[in-house]
Amino acid sequence: MAISTDIVGTTFGPFVRDYTFRDLEICALGCGAGWDGETDLEYVNEHDAEDPALKPLPVFAVPLTVNEEVTRTLDYGFDYSGSLHYGVDVRFHAPFRMNDRVETYVTQEAIWDRGEGRGSLSKQVGKTYSSDGTHLCTVDTYDCCIHDGGWGGPRPPKDAVDYPDRAPDAFKDERYGLNWPLVYRLMGDWHQQHIDWAYTEQTGLARPIAHGVSTAGAAMRHVISLLFPGSPERMTRFKCRFTSPVLPGAVLRTQVWAMGEGRALFRVVDASDESAKPYLNAGIVEWA
Repeated sequence: MAISTDIVGTTFGPFVRDYTFRDLEICALGCGAGWDGETDLEYVNEHDAEDPALKPLPVFAVPLTVNEEVTRTLDYGFDYSGSLHYGVDVRFHAPFRMNDRVETYVTQEAIWDRGEGRGSLSKQVGKTYSSDGTHLCTVDTYDCCIHDGGWGGPRPPKDAVDYPDRAPDAFKDERYGLNWPLVYRLMGDWHQQHIDWAYTEQTGLARPIAHGVSTAGAAMRHVISLLFPGSPERMTRFKCRFTSPVLPGAVLRTQVWAMGEGRALFRVVDASDESAKPYLNAGIVEWA
């Protein structure tokens, strides 16, 4: 099936999700919260199931737009087997409740051609609203479909972040858990590259890879702990590109550069080889 730009500019939805504090906890667990039974328990301890009071990890915004239902609905002719998450840019407008029925409307904003052998690049924008109409978040999400380049479309814009010419101001190391993808996929990203060993062998990788959003969620925990600890609700923006696959078991190093009041840059590298291609790049975090 050939790439078609017919749906560019079209908004789909609402995509409705009923969630409770359990879903907030599953998302956080899939991003490594509580991995040692002690770290970042504020994201997974509801204290009282009848009146839960945990702190939602803000990355919960992303799977409301990035999930199997949305991917299958916004079909512009891409080869799903070659679909890779390319990056996100999330704006947070209001906090998530402990339980709610939310509606997400997703617009297919652009489809670009990266060239033969490099795939297509898609941009979708999801806007999520609470049951009382409050605008909770806006998620810009990008997907690269590696088998679908060279169809003659426009080239994508550049996406680069200029890091300071100095060592990071802070960093945090953490081993990505072997089973985190098995948990995170419960958020609705069922792609077999995250669970099926035979499927992944075809790509030449040693094992199923981490979800980009799960890795981003781990990095989000790190930057919160380094920049505004204990206050995830202060985050107003989180942006990054997924530039290299993470194999579970790798030790992530989240590097942070402070850039003034309420803004920092970050990236995630392999702690054992900082010169290797970063796992996450072009990272921006902002908070109030």
